[in-house]
Amino acid sequence: MHSATRLDDLKILECFLQNSLHAHLGRIIPFQVQCLYKDDTLWVLAQHPANIAIDIPDTFSVLERALQAEEPKTPLAVKLYLRTEGNQRPYSQQGFTVYPLVKKTVPGEAGPEMTATSEDRLALDRHHQDLTPGKPIHISADRMENADFTPSTVPEIVPNDEEIVSLATQSSYKSGYSSDRLVKIDADAFVANIEHSFGTTNKNYHSAYPPAANRKSKMLLPLIGGLGLLALGSGAGYMGTRPCVLSACPELNTASQLTQSSLVAIENPKATGQDVLTAQKQLHQSVDTLNSIPVWSDKYDTAQKSLQIAAPLVADLDTTVAAMNKAYQATNLVKTQPVAVGQWQQSKQLWTESVGSLGTIATQSKLFPLAHQKRTDYQGRLADIDRRIEAETTAERQLKSATEGIKAAQQAQTSAVSLAQWREVKTQWDGANTQLTSIPPTTTIYPQAQALLKSVQPQMTAAQEKVGEEEKATQNYNKAVKLAQSAKLMQKNNLLDRSLPEWNQAVVAIQSIPPTSSVYTQAKPLIAEYTKNFQQVETQFKATQRMAMANRDLQRTCAGNPQICSYAVNNKAIVVRLTPLYAQTLMQTALVASAQGNGNAKVGIINHVNTLGNALQAIGENAKLPIEVYGADGKQIQTYRPQG
Repeated sequence: MHSATRLDDLKILECFLQNSLHAHLGRIIPFQVQCLYKDDTLWVLAQHPANIAIDIPDTFSVLERALQAEEPKTPLAVKLYLRTEGNQRPYSQQGFTVYPLVKKTVPGEAGPEMTATSEDRLALDRHHQDLTPGKPIHISADRMENADFTPSTVPEIVPNDEEIVSLATQSSYKSGYSSDRLVKIDADAFVANIEHSFGTTNKNYHSAYPPAANRKSKMLLPLIGGLGLLALGSGAGYMGTRPCVLSACPELNTASQLTQSSLVAIENPKATGQDVLTAQKQLHQSVDTLNSIPVWSDKYDTAQKSLQIAAPLVADLDTTVAAMNKAYQATNLVKTQPVAVGQWQQSKQLWTESVGSLGTIATQSKLFPLAHQKRTDYQGRLADIDRRIEAETTAERQLKSATEGIKAAQQAQTSAVSLAQWREVKTQWDGANTQLTSIPPTTTIYPQAQALLKSVQPQMTAAQEKVGEEEKATQNYNKAVKLAQSAKLMQKNNLLDRSLPEWNQAVVAIQSIPPTSSVYTQAKPLIAEYTKNFQQVETQFKATQRMAMANRDLQRTCAGNPQICSYAVNNKAIVVRLTPLYAQTLMQTALVASAQGNGNAKVGIINHVNTLGNALQAIGENAKLPIEVYGADGKQIQTYRPQG
């Protein structure tokens, strides 16, 4: 057995059985296990939340196997009970006897080997009764993640012996057990003995164990002694070292991970060849791992279920890989092209066989999307092979047509002048180019077509460039004419700010027309006209801008309290007149300064007058206009003329 202390110490046994349930059914069902040894019987109570329905036979089976693995030295009566949190009474029980392991000596071998005696006796003494009056939903561990647990699925507790016996009889009829093999539960005795020993249910799973002092029940040491019989012989030793027998079962996790990893690849219709080969290797490894789990392992049934799922996948995947190998051979036959028709036919045969193999994959198989995608691709390859033969014939026709088109284009190019004529030449060259470039590299005449295309490429390029030149020249001519018409209209309406940029664009467009174009003769006289109009509008616009600037500057200069001056601006001169109030204020300030002998005040007046004069002179310079300054009495005080 795994440990000599599990049956010797009830606390250790509780942990062992609880972990066995979690390992088999998953942590999604938080079981609490408590043990009691009384009246030469081992009582085991497994408790789970009331809102979770479980697979009762599967749960009992896990507990039986776990206890049988402990191998007592003498027969041990066991009673298993299941109950839910919040209830004092169990809803299901099972009784059986755990027998010591029996050994026999195999002729020719030195050591003993295990027999099925213990399993057979365990089966003969197994008693199961379902005490649920309803029909709860039993959910196996592998479907636990998808279960919908509702309070309605929680079994009810049987209130008395009569109901228990009645339900037990019904259960035995349905399950094949004889009624005389059922163990009758004395519910009152259970409450008095088991409940008193185990304690009441507790909603807090982690604190449900009774205090350590209360759990110092009788040890099983009188019944169990030393280690089990697994170490007594080579046969038993061999069985104990097989996967998933005396320890955890990482092989199941390994197989599941390998299977899932392979499914990630094979369920992708776009999986590469390397992905498929890797998936095949992983799936075979998964099957080998599952096959390594022996029949006496408690994980054997789970492994077999997994094998039932993996086996069809292996067959379908092997078929797919074989089909892909034929496709690879078919591709290699025509890898270096062009090839003879005979090779095309051999390749076609392999493609046909590959498509047929992939067609055997059933639609419900997980390989179907990948196989269907490959089959579709390979059918396309088959159609392509048929097109190859036709491609040779078509290529010959295209070469002949291109040769005729080249001769026609060369003849038309010598006399082309207008844009329409050059476009016709280009169309002929484009047709010949299309014919030559559409000949696939896999045809036998492809080199000849490429040589011809290279020889006429300079002529084709010249025609294409000429068409581009003519098209651009025509576009610029039409653009210049349209802009000039708009600029004249704006100029007529004195919208110089809008007329000027349009004249500028018209000049640029008309000047960009090359002399070699067919429209240059029409554009040439317009170049001078548009340039002259642009310069005139530019001069007017600049003068207008200067006058506007002068008005703004004069407005700022003449402003004051009192107002310093008034002004008038025209295209010939700027006239500035000092206001009477300003002149009077200036005169009074000067008189007061003289009377008081205030020299600073006199200097300030002089500086102010000079600043005003300098400002007016600068305005005249910027506006390119003479400026005349008059006093309040109407007499001219000063005249400024711009330099240059």
